[in-house]
Amino acid sequence: MKNQNQPFANNESNKESLVEDLKKSLKDTIDQTKNILDTLEQTVNETIKDQSISDETTNYLDFINKEIKNSLKDASKQIINTIELTRGNNTEEE
Repeated sequence: MKNQNQPFANNESNKESLVEDLKKSLKDTIDQTKNILDTLEQTVNETIKDQSISDETTNYLDFINKEIKNSLKDASKQIINTIELTRGNNTEEE
């Protein structure tokens, strides 16, 4: 006789695996974006000889970096809340 909880357990395992994959993908994306911005800032500092332009460009890059971090934090919170709500709804259905 088959265990009736097995499909549910497999489904939960798959969901958790997908969540972990999403978390890893998000972290990788954040790291790559940070590296791109760091490289761009370094290139600007090495290439542009006018200090005021270099400083202003660096300020813009810092601003963009902060905006990306804030956006990702907000998006991450929304994703986590959605996952928790989904998990809560699934446990109520049992």
